[in-house]
Amino acid sequence: MASFSIPPAFIDAPLKGVERHGFDRDLILNEAGIGPDSFNTDGSLAPESYARLMLTIWRQTNDEAMGLNPQPVVFRTFAMMGRSIITCATLEHAIRRASSFYRLQPHSPQITVEKGEHRARLLITHESDYDPDHFLSESLLVIWHRFCSWLIGRGIPLLKVECPYAPPGHVSLYDDLFATPVTFNCDSLSLTIPLQAIHAPVVQSATSLEEFLGHSPADILARPNPHESTSAKVRHALMSLASDQMPDLTGMADTLSVSGATLRRRLRQEGTTYQTIKDNVRLMEAKRLLTGSELSIADIAVASGFSETSAFTRAFSRWTGDSPANFRRRNSSR
Repeated sequence: MASFSIPPAFIDAPLKGVERHGFDRDLILNEAGIGPDSFNTDGSLAPESYARLMLTIWRQTNDEAMGLNPQPVVFRTFAMMGRSIITCATLEHAIRRASSFYRLQPHSPQITVEKGEHRARLLITHESDYDPDHFLSESLLVIWHRFCSWLIGRGIPLLKVECPYAPPGHVSLYDDLFATPVTFNCDSLSLTIPLQAIHAPVVQSATSLEEFLGHSPADILARPNPHESTSAKVRHALMSLASDQMPDLTGMADTLSVSGATLRRRLRQEGTTYQTIKDNVRLMEAKRLLTGSELSIADIAVASGFSETSAFTRAFSRWTGDSPANFRRRNSSR
């Protein structure tokens, strides 16, 4: 995983689920364009091949749970969940709405939030009897960590990971997955994160969600750690600047000591663009001011880098599917 290749343990487990559905694994591999020459000498796959394999499994079986759940989770369920939460003001609001979404589907994996004084736990439940290799458990932990990090625009440090099973044979891979100690034989499957992350604003938009869904979460195990991603570095740099001081791509590349072409390529590999990140940072500031200040929408437009209120309203509606006034009204009492 450190070299961004996917180890055999994460390839074999979903293919076993495919066989549970009655599909032939060789036919699935062939449909994904993966032949014997696609594998490295250690049996691993390149991230691009793995993402293609996962998408093929989901599409061919019509099951995002890959046969590792008592009932299928219909293909595109994750996408519909994402669209239902993208207008939420905070990560906590998004997770609670996602929880309500999945409760509409019996036997689908569920996620809930428990808050303490300084920490929050994301509890994930599913029927593990159908997941003998724990691949669905691992996938749910990784997907929700990476997805939550993406929603708020920064890597969320994991304070604790708990698994209700014994250490698997591939336990050494958990260091790359979670970058934090993992406790086994626990009562629940959960991620513990700082409480402030739960209260962080959702900085993504309907537009950036569609970009995200273009490659995720099928490739989620293949993506770089969000703490080390180029997009996170760019976002943090932009967040330290006023909207009218944000540089163009060349200026940001100079800040990060890379060429413009390198920055563009790295962001493309992470499924985003410099303009998208700039828009997300401006959206985050607009959401913060709309819900946390009494500034007029005209003043918020200026603070968000717009010279005209009408241009800000059009951009905000394009990003969120809602007007600034409606967004403020809906979230003022939350």
